[in-house]
Amino acid sequence: MAGITDTASTGITNSLQAFFSKELLKQIVQNIVLEQFAKKQALPEKAGKNSVRFFRYVEPNTTDIKSLSEGDGHTSNTAWAKGAYKEMTLDFVDVTLSQYGQVIGISDLLTAQELFNHLEQATTVNGQDAALHLDTKIAYTLGDDTSITGGTSITSNKINRFAGASGYYSNAPTSSQVMTGLELLDTATALKVNNAPTTNGFYTAVADPRVLRDLQNDSDWISSRHYGDPEAIMKGEVGRYAGIRCIETTNAYQTEHGAAAAKRVTYNGSGGVYSTFVFGDQAFGTVDLASQSPYAPKMQIAQGPDKTDPLAQLTTVGFKTYYGQKILQPKFLAQVYSGTNYS
Repeated sequence: MAGITDTASTGITNSLQAFFSKELLKQIVQNIVLEQFAKKQALPEKAGKNSVRFFRYVEPNTTDIKSLSEGDGHTSNTAWAKGAYKEMTLDFVDVTLSQYGQVIGISDLLTAQELFNHLEQATTVNGQDAALHLDTKIAYTLGDDTSITGGTSITSNKINRFAGASGYYSNAPTSSQVMTGLELLDTATALKVNNAPTTNGFYTAVADPRVLRDLQNDSDWISSRHYGDPEAIMKGEVGRYAGIRCIETTNAYQTEHGAAAAKRVTYNGSGGVYSTFVFGDQAFGTVDLASQSPYAPKMQIAQGPDKTDPLAQLTTVGFKTYYGQKILQPKFLAQVYSGTNYS
C-alpha cells in the first residue's frame, strides 16, 4: 500500500497496540544476523539533522617521538618550546538515516471472521520483512562499498579476495574455487596485517550455509555443538576455524559471474558467486532514531471509518523505521568471493 501515516487507531485498544509492537520486535530479533556485529549509535530526538558522525583517531605513528636530553623540558630552544607537539587528530565518517515502512491491509470480510488471528499473521509478516530489509541493507552496504572517504584523510579500501582464483570470475567457479580453511586463514591474516581488532578474541565470518558446508570438511573445523560454553554462541554461529567465528545466513550477498567489475559488486540473488564477509570489531556501524528504531518498532494499527475508508472495509497494520548503516573502518573488512560444491 502506498504511504504510511501516524493515524491513531480506532476500535483497537492501546493495550492491543502494545502487544503487537512486542510481537513485531520478537520477529525482528529472531531474524537479524549482521546487525549484532555493528557499532551502534542513536540519533537523539529533535536533533534537527538526519545523520550521525562516528569519530576515530588516526592510525598510530612514531613521527612525533623525539630523543630527549636531561633538562630538555626547561630549555627555551627545545622542540617543545617551539610548539612541535603531536596533535590529537580525529577522522570521521557520517552515517545518514533514511525512513522505511510497510503497511498490510486486511479486508473487513477477513476481520469479521477472526480479527485477532489476522492481526497476528500481519505482525509476523511485518516482522520478518523488516528483519530481512535491515539485514539486506547492511549486506548491500558491505558488498557494494569498495571504499569510503570521510573527513580529510580517510581513504582506504576493504580487502577483496577470490577463493582459489585471481582477478574476476569469467566463468562459474569450479570445485577448486570454494571456501577452504586456508583461504579463511589467509583472509584473517590480511586483517591482522591491517591491525584490525578482534571481538572478544575472534574475527567474524558471515557466509551462506552452502559456503560453510565446504569449510566444515576441514579437520580443524570446530562445531558450535562442541563448545564448552553454550552461552558464548553468537546468533547464527555454527562453528569456528582458526580463531574465526563462522556465522550462517540465508540472506548472503551473491553476485553474477563475469569479467565486468559491476558483476562483482552488484547483488544478484540467483548469482553463482557467494560473498563471505570477514571482519574485525567496529568495521561497520548502524544508526537509528529511538522512536523509530528497527530493533523496537512501533506498530501502527488503523481501523475506519474515515474519509479514506468511509465504509470501514479495511484494517491496516504497519510499521516504520528510521535508520542508516555504513562501513566505518574499510581496512577491518574483507570480502571473499567463492563458489560452492553444494548441489
